[in-house]
Amino acid sequence: MQRVLQVVGRFLSPTGLVLAGLCFLLPFATVACDTPGGFGRAAPGGTTTYTGIHLITGTEPDVSPPDKVRPPAQWQDDRLGAQPLATIVVLLILVGLVATIVLTDAGLRRANVATAAGGALVLLVLNQAFVTGALTSMVGDQVTTPLPAGKELKDYVNTGPGFVFCGALLFVTAIPNAIGWLLVRRGAAPPEQAQPQAQPPTTTPAVPRY
Repeated sequence: MQRVLQVVGRFLSPTGLVLAGLCFLLPFATVACDTPGGFGRAAPGGTTTYTGIHLITGTEPDVSPPDKVRPPAQWQDDRLGAQPLATIVVLLILVGLVATIVLTDAGLRRANVATAAGGALVLLVLNQAFVTGALTSMVGDQVTTPLPAGKELKDYVNTGPGFVFCGALLFVTAIPNAIGWLLVRRGAAPPEQAQPQAQPPTTTPAVPRY
């Protein structure tokens, strides 16, 4: 078990963190193509996609297919603005990656990687909740036709694979390193010294007198 954790901590951790960072190139959230009346710059039938890079930079999202982009005169706001939590997630990933390369002490390295990956995972979830909530509100502001029966605004906002993959990679990086750090800490703890047992009192045999 400890050998497996050593391999995970030394080799798989940097790989997992690099892949988690690359996930920001993938979609994190989308506004569906069947949104009544379209959304933002997308006409009905067009999908608006927000990658992790869009969340960090606050730039315009992608609209697909390209022929579903409305004329500029009909554009509505679809920018979320830069998301500070997304930026912090990337910074924590970089901190964890540097720790896997620079730190040679196993306990210190695992503690730093587990903390960085775990913190990034928490902030990633919080950021996604804020993004989907903000997009749901924006969809509500732009809808001009009644929603179909049984549909709610949140049904038109979807979570992308970038968030799912990034969260999974951070999770499988944080947990083994946290367990490995606990094992290292337990192994480094000094053993408890046994209490000396009380010795029975010694008696000097009486010397007979003649």
